Amino acid sequence: MASESNSPPSSSSNDNGLNPFRTPSESSAESSVENSTISLAQKAEQSSSRVPPQLITQQKGKAIPQETKGHVKSSSSTSSVQTLSSGSRYVLRKDKRRTGRGGISPNATIPSSVNPSIAETTENSDLADEGPLPPLTFGGVDMSDPTLQSLQSFKFDESPVARSVLTPVKFAETSAPASPTVGPNDPNDDVNLSSDGSRPNTRGSVHAMTQLRGVDGLPLRLNGMPSNLALQSLTAASIANRKPSVFFHRPSGTGSGMPSRKQSSAGGAGGSNEQAGRIQRRRHFVSRRLPLGYSAEKPWLTHRSRAEKSLSWIIVVAFVLGLGVIGVLTWYGTTEIVNNKFCIILDEDFSSGQLNTDIWQHEVQTGGFGNGEFEWATDSTNNSYIQEGQLYIVPTFTADVIGENSLLNGYTVNLTTAGTCTSENVDDCSVRSNATTGAMIPPLQSARLITRQSRSIRFGKVEVRAKLPKGDWLWPAIWMMPTDSVYGQWPASGEIDIAESRGNGHTYPQGGNNVIGSTLHWGPASSLNRYWMTTKQLTMKRTTFSDGFHTFGLEWTKDYIMTYLDGRLRQAIYHSFETESFWTQGNFPSTYDNGTTVVDPWPAANNRAPFDQDFYLILNVAVGGTNGWFADGQGDNKPWINNDRNTAMRSFWDARDTWTKTWGDEYSRGMVVDSVKMYSLCD
Repeated sequence: MASESNSPPSSSSNDNGLNPFRTPSESSAESSVENSTISLAQKAEQSSSRVPPQLITQQKGKAIPQETKGHVKSSSSTSSVQTLSSGSRYVLRKDKRRTGRGGISPNATIPSSVNPSIAETTENSDLADEGPLPPLTFGGVDMSDPTLQSLQSFKFDESPVARSVLTPVKFAETSAPASPTVGPNDPNDDVNLSSDGSRPNTRGSVHAMTQLRGVDGLPLRLNGMPSNLALQSLTAASIANRKPSVFFHRPSGTGSGMPSRKQSSAGGAGGSNEQAGRIQRRRHFVSRRLPLGYSAEKPWLTHRSRAEKSLSWIIVVAFVLGLGVIGVLTWYGTTEIVNNKFCIILDEDFSSGQLNTDIWQHEVQTGGFGNGEFEWATDSTNNSYIQEGQLYIVPTFTADVIGENSLLNGYTVNLTTAGTCTSENVDDCSVRSNATTGAMIPPLQSARLITRQSRSIRFGKVEVRAKLPKGDWLWPAIWMMPTDSVYGQWPASGEIDIAESRGNGHTYPQGGNNVIGSTLHWGPASSLNRYWMTTKQLTMKRTTFSDGFHTFGLEWTKDYIMTYLDGRLRQAIYHSFETESFWTQGNFPSTYDNGTTVVDPWPAANNRAPFDQDFYLILNVAVGGTNGWFADGQGDNKPWINNDRNTAMRSFWDARDTWTKTWGDEYSRGMVVDSVKMYSLCD
């Protein structure tokens, strides 16, 4: 069986298939159809009660009425085969546009014994001199079309008599499965014309069917021998005058106009019984577009109730009042913004190419600044220098200066003798390495720059534009300390951390180089430091502070103290001096753990203390530490333990193969400062 397809077969299909539309000149291809027919005499033997055998003769497999035998040429090459198919219109035409008069082609001889009226009409026709017969068409479709040649159900001979008499053709039965459009085979099925000769009627099931060769998916119903002489009595006039018919197959018991794809494809051998019927005409489209000038009644516009009017006014008044409230709140909010007047006292852009020692001083010591840091703070140009108009604070390896062996054993650093130590504590100014005790020289060197002797402010503003370093266990900070420590030792006199960070990556549990912390330190003693009450972190979501420059700022007045990032709109901490004093806010205990009484170090009537004195600026990059800035037990593979200060520095150095891989060049691992500005509050 040919495979099903929705595309029409090629016009160059094999002649052995049933090519749908065939011209008389191509009738030699008909031999495949003729060879596939069987004698109608055999059918007559099976249904002798239907057709008298004497009316049937056989000429090369073609069944024609006995009375027209003498008028049919024996050559099969001159015969024409027209096709009747389900779903097609059938109008016998003389040319490609319309049929001849009475449906009879000119120059044809019609025996009067068959139909004298037709013969007379043809002889007197004004078309008699038009020449040879043009190609016959069905529904305006040329017989050379392949689809028409594939559906061979009726055959017309070249003679006028044969054109007027429709001759049934019996097809050979095949082993192809039954079409889904037909029912079970029944040898007693008939094909009859309707009373007006317009279309055949099917009665019951059909005798046989086959799948047309060369036409994929197109079934053909091959009906049995007609049981009466209706086909022989069908004249050319009746064919020409009948109306075009449209045929389709409709399953029994269904009300649908056309078979669905599912219905047409369902079933194989032994499909459901079907009937033939006319296609129901599609309903005409009815436009529901409103005509031009149409005007509908809108009673809600002309007759509004009192409640609707009241509701409309309520909505309008509420909207106006809402706008007024928003305006008042906006105006009130703008009046609360304080624009203080600040006078600049330091504007350092490092454009001179050298570090101005009149402004910047180095802190030099090896004691770790009370935090257990692992660096040796120096004034070396290896650790702080100006390059391309920017200040670099870069940590370096001490072993590059004194050798690696000296770090661990037998080397002494005495900053007091050198006269460079800036610490008041003598222990911070000297150190000796000893492999036995585990003491070692700080393995890193870095720098801490301060403005203690040059610039300090009491109420003012600071802005530092800088890029923070990248690398594990680096600790950059921009912060301020009191110049004179009026209220005692740290943290009684306070500390202002504008911004400090960690050089670790963004996955570090405490926050890496994508996080900065801003904090105020205050309390009567280090054990009672209440920094956690005045601290806040700011996080970068898609970048880090090591990837670019940012402005880290402080604004400090008599009313408040505030830190911010890249402008005042992004605040870190904000503390108002107008609410309560730090002593009240701290809620300190009455005694220390040893029973000593806790004394308020700040004046009772001063809510600003300890942040009511001069503070100076500090810029530094520390490395490691045991004070808890890098906490233990964070799952970060920290190589030292904070509680073991005697071995912490040595453990850190022994793990250098892990953290040195995260340190880049001087630009990457250093803090690069672009500018520093300090302002004091103008009177």
